[in-house]
Amino acid sequence: MEYEVPDKFRPYLLSFGEDARQFLPSIEQDIQAARMDVDVAPYLAFSMFKAIQAGVGIFVAMLALGFMFDLDIAINGSFVLGPVVAGFVFFSVAYRPKIKAKKIARQVEKNLPYALRHMLIEVSSGISLYQAMVSVTDDYEEASDEFQKIVADIQGGKSQIEALEDSIGRTQSQMYRRTMWQLINSIKSGSDVTTTLESLVDTIMEEQKLKVQNYGEDLNPFILMYLMLAVIFPSLGVTLMIVMSSFTGFDIDETLFYMIIGGLILFQTFFLNLIKTRRPEVRAA
Repeated sequence: MEYEVPDKFRPYLLSFGEDARQFLPSIEQDIQAARMDVDVAPYLAFSMFKAIQAGVGIFVAMLALGFMFDLDIAINGSFVLGPVVAGFVFFSVAYRPKIKAKKIARQVEKNLPYALRHMLIEVSSGISLYQAMVSVTDDYEEASDEFQKIVADIQGGKSQIEALEDSIGRTQSQMYRRTMWQLINSIKSGSDVTTTLESLVDTIMEEQKLKVQNYGEDLNPFILMYLMLAVIFPSLGVTLMIVMSSFTGFDIDETLFYMIIGGLILFQTFFLNLIKTRRPEVRAA
């Protein structure tokens, strides 16, 4: 299995997983929303196993390096860096379902209005809501996956309302949850589903347009910050250092330039990731 722990460690780590789940109260919902076929305790046991692997690996590598080259800093640092790396790896793996669930939710929201529009066309032509959901189980990526599970639940004997209610707990998309609740209320009240779908499509499309507009407005201060920190300050700083060194006789080591270049690369990588995470997921019409 993908999240398997070696047999000799499993009893100890499973016990740890059962105890650790109380410190991560949302992990069960995150695992379900991330569509990961694993229980909470085994996954936390796997997280700890990967953490131990990483921590021991760093500890042994630094200890060997310290004894090999007689570096006290490496020997002493191994006792600090090993546990730090282990803790970082544990929380990185443990929070992976939350990150994956959010990514899936963004993809669902990206395709949801187009799937609903498809359903609206089907229902308007006289096809039942169930058949309309069957028709959108292929072409809309993550949104289609959700409708596939709804259809499978209905085929398994659940009512439409039960299947829709169960689907709400499988995603962290507030847009999808709100949509399903409105469909459920429409079915329960016996009102026209076509009107509900039409209203949902219009509302979601307007929300996506507003998100794109807000994203464009948010870019202006980010662009100014980027110009200041990645272009103006480094250029003026290097120029000032060169001018000052000519007066003081201080030699500028090329290592300093490498550090500046490295810092700029790290900043630009961080900046691009920040912009990417804030960009709304919108499917091209």
